[in-house]
Amino acid sequence: MSLEGFTEYKRREFCNDVKCPVQMKLNQQKEKSKEYDQIRKTCSTACVCTTWQFHHWLIEKGYIIIAQLNLENKASLFASIDKDLLKWIDKQIQNGKYNSRSHLIESMLSEYRANNAK
Repeated sequence: MSLEGFTEYKRREFCNDVKCPVQMKLNQQKEKSKEYDQIRKTCSTACVCTTWQFHHWLIEKGYIIIAQLNLENKASLFASIDKDLLKWIDKQIQNGKYNSRSHLIESMLSEYRANNAK
């Protein structure tokens, strides 16, 4: 699902950017070859990177994870994520209020949850 004005994460973008040794081996193989499939198993069963690393890489690269929320009143939550919002986020970081995008987002989510706890 692609949203207007946004770009989707490209398969293996993280792996190539961080120069994952498994990905570097995969890049030398023909996709779907026997060797490729054997090396690829490492990715699905014993990835050398953590989800924390991947998540924070996404945030630092400006990706925003969008998920459907199961809210009682979906109209109560409306977010328009655009360049102005990203500028605001970065300004908060530059002003020293937060040390990274992930810190800001995690703080905002914690505040939201605390204010909306039942």
